[in-house]
Amino acid sequence: MIAEMKPPGRSLRLGIFGTFDVENYGDLLFPLLAEAELSRRLGPLTLQRFSYRRKTPPDWPYDVTSLTELPEMAGGLDGAIIGGGHVIRFDKEVAPGYAPPAPTIHHPTGYWLTPILIALQHGTPVVWNAPGVHGDIPAWADPLMELAVGGSRYVSVRDEPSRRALARFAGAAEINVVPDAAFGVARLIEARRPSPEFIRLREACGLTDPYIVVQATPALRDFALYAREHEHLFRNHRLLILPTGPVAGDHNAALGDDLPGSVWLPDWPSPLLMAELIAGAKAVVAVSLHLSITALACGVPVFRPSRSFGGKYAILSGFEGVFPFDAGKGIDPGRFDGGPGRDKPSPSMSAALRRLDVHWDRIAAVFLSARESRPALQALSRFWQTMPGLLEARDGQVNAVCEDVEPTRMTSPLRYLGWLRRWAKEAR
Repeated sequence: MIAEMKPPGRSLRLGIFGTFDVENYGDLLFPLLAEAELSRRLGPLTLQRFSYRRKTPPDWPYDVTSLTELPEMAGGLDGAIIGGGHVIRFDKEVAPGYAPPAPTIHHPTGYWLTPILIALQHGTPVVWNAPGVHGDIPAWADPLMELAVGGSRYVSVRDEPSRRALARFAGAAEINVVPDAAFGVARLIEARRPSPEFIRLREACGLTDPYIVVQATPALRDFALYAREHEHLFRNHRLLILPTGPVAGDHNAALGDDLPGSVWLPDWPSPLLMAELIAGAKAVVAVSLHLSITALACGVPVFRPSRSFGGKYAILSGFEGVFPFDAGKGIDPGRFDGGPGRDKPSPSMSAALRRLDVHWDRIAAVFLSARESRPALQALSRFWQTMPGLLEARDGQVNAVCEDVEPTRMTSPLRYLGWLRRWAKEAR
């Protein structure tokens, strides 16, 4: 149940930060989910979506503001939301060709860590929308992470490994493990009242008969081979070949063009239309995390390769309706007729939705409270007090490892920062 909350006297302007400028279904869902859930609790609000690159309709599902504009806009935000998705990371390989629009923005912390620090500087409350932590956190980032985690008003992550990764920066702060926000996606669509866009697409593509969504990824080539060899098992279904993450390598030709009964869409659909397509399927065959989560949220059985339950995908274990398969050992075709049609969520899904309601209640409560967070501002002030000492210590280490640097004080700030970056790179 959603907690009753008193809406603020004026419309809030919130910023949400992540990778909302890439063709990846899961990433594009998070602003839609945050806007819907917080509007239900806080009334009408303005949600400013920030990513590296500016995007606008009709070429994109919604407006995305470039992070180059954040310094000028930060003072007008009433709150900052980080994530979700697999965004808490320091490696450079986020996606092929994905980089900041300006060399002054660090990659990849420019779309998650730097916005936290800027928000804290303005006394703006920061909340974490259950992102995941990917890879190691380098030692050079420890002071920044302590400030970011300790200064945030509410920190949540989507799995236990992510909580452990952040625990050393939390001090007395609580790190909450909650379900991925995408488990609430069924609230964004009305399965029994399909949108006109969905109806037109379904009729144009011949999806009036039962269909199975198959993710258009090379990781499912074994399944495609199985479907060709056992065509009779799929004779009562169309196979909708759906690229949910083009930025991650999904494409229509990934499984070949000779799958029996296969259908391809003429264009990459918007996230809400994609959610409707998934909700209307009899089954889903996928490795994508958020394609799988959407299917489960809508009562559609999910078939995943048995090898695809490690790492971030471990959160799918324990949910009813998830079936691991090994294409070499056969698949029970009867299970493809398991959905949709569930009148209510499964017990595990109901539990996840209850936890998500608490999650959104807590985020809304933060934004209803006083704008300034005195502990956060005090932590930031202490950080600035320690910064000269940190830089001086780093300066000594830089001089020790770089023989061509004069041991005396560097007079150029740009040159100094350049050597600091070089030192940090070498010290990893």
